[in-house]
Amino acid sequence: MAQDWDWGHQKYQQVLRTCAQVPTVIEVLFNSYARLQVSEAWQEVIPEEIYQMHEPFYSSFFALAHTPRCLQHLCRCTIRKLLGQKCFHLVPQLPLPETLQNYLLLEPEGVLH
Repeated sequence: MAQDWDWGHQKYQQVLRTCAQVPTVIEVLFNSYARLQVSEAWQEVIPEEIYQMHEPFYSSFFALAHTPRCLQHLCRCTIRKLLGQKCFHLVPQLPLPETLQNYLLLEPEGVLH
C-alpha cells in the first residue's frame, strides 16, 4: 500500500512540474479523485514566479495538505462515479442549475476546496 502511495505521489509531483503554468489542468486532474493527499513537498517543484502568478489557486491547493477534502467534493465524486462513463451526457440532462452542473462536470473554478 505504501508503495502505491509513493508511486502516485511521485507521478503527481511530475504532473505539477510539467503543468505548473496551467493550474486549470492540475485543478481538473486533482478534482477527478475523491482522496488524493496533497504534499507540501510538491511546492518545491513549482517555480516561485509561477506560484506567485497563480497564488490564489496554489494557496488553496497547498491548504489541502492539512485538511481532508470537503463533503461537497466527496459528494461530487460519488455522483460522478454513479453516473460512470455517461457522466458528461447525463449531467446536462439533470434538472439542476447550470452552476451545479458545471461543478459536477469539473469546470475549473480557479481554487480548490
